[in-house]
Amino acid sequence: MAETKIRISRKVKAPLKRATASPSRQSSRLAAKTKPVPETSQSIRKTANVAVPSAELAKSYMDRLDDISRKLSQLALHSLDDKDTPKRDTLSPRSKKRTDSEDGTLSDDSERTQVGPSYRIIESKEKEMCAALFSPLCNIPKREELSTLLLQKPEIKIPIHHSTYSWLQTYIEDEKLEDMFDIVEKVGNICPKLTPRVETALQVKVSNDVTESMQQCFIDVFLMGIVGTAQEYLEMDTKINRNANELSMTKSKCRPDYLLMLNGQLVFKGEEKKAGDVRNIALELVDKMIPGSVGKDGKLEYLLGYATAGSRVLFECIYGDGKMSECSDILNLERVADRVSLLVIMINVVRVACALYNAKNQ
Repeated sequence: MAETKIRISRKVKAPLKRATASPSRQSSRLAAKTKPVPETSQSIRKTANVAVPSAELAKSYMDRLDDISRKLSQLALHSLDDKDTPKRDTLSPRSKKRTDSEDGTLSDDSERTQVGPSYRIIESKEKEMCAALFSPLCNIPKREELSTLLLQKPEIKIPIHHSTYSWLQTYIEDEKLEDMFDIVEKVGNICPKLTPRVETALQVKVSNDVTESMQQCFIDVFLMGIVGTAQEYLEMDTKINRNANELSMTKSKCRPDYLLMLNGQLVFKGEEKKAGDVRNIALELVDKMIPGSVGKDGKLEYLLGYATAGSRVLFECIYGDGKMSECSDILNLERVADRVSLLVIMINVVRVACALYNAKNQ
């Protein structure tokens, strides 16, 4: 009987008084607790009254959910890893105080929140701003000057939201940010198309553990954000294509992975692979060229191109017969600083490409 008493008290974890009660009382209590409760008509759930959604409604709901998930994944903040180290000793832009300087930029010792309360809704200035941003260079730069020129700050500051600007301050020096970006909450939403495209490129999640086609989607966020916007505002017939035949400068049956055409003339192209040595992949840029298509007697003085190997990007200048020279460092799109550099390079690529075309066709 003593053994029964100990076993029951451990099972129900009763207080001291209950543990010292008589065995007969504990047995009756335990029996009452374990006695099955008779089912009643009220306790039985009547499933007949439960509305079951139709298959069409369920499919519509899942389609909407998938659409929301895709958008959220496209706009996901860049995930930190060992390859991307913040320039400060913290991962959070909120962890240090910043002040507002006279020109509206942010520096240390401020109480300003990461997201401004509102911004002014004013008339869009996108047309005139993009005309200045993508204005062709007056003179064709020398090949040896390209690596410096392609990183030259834009003619106008691109408006981005205060939250994005604060996030970038964790990785980019303030001087560089001030040269390239303005804050929407300060100047107004004056570039309603360019602003979200640039912010998406800065924050899109990049992964190497995907197919080559999916990696092309990542680079397209940058290409369409800049070149796609330029296409809407350049005063010439601008066409963007992928994996397409091109007869002006490309060998028959050789199709570049990316093409930018101005009035039917190839002015910029790219070759993309999932993995490998980006410099070896860049050799395809010249392998597919028609000999003599660039140079003094060619259709362009030289041709700009890029190669990718996963998240790594390299820009090249093609000149002469099968000659090529690098005009950028190898950029890694997993690094926030390199994303900013890629945006600057793409803006200047458009300007150089227009100058190259104008020099041969005006």
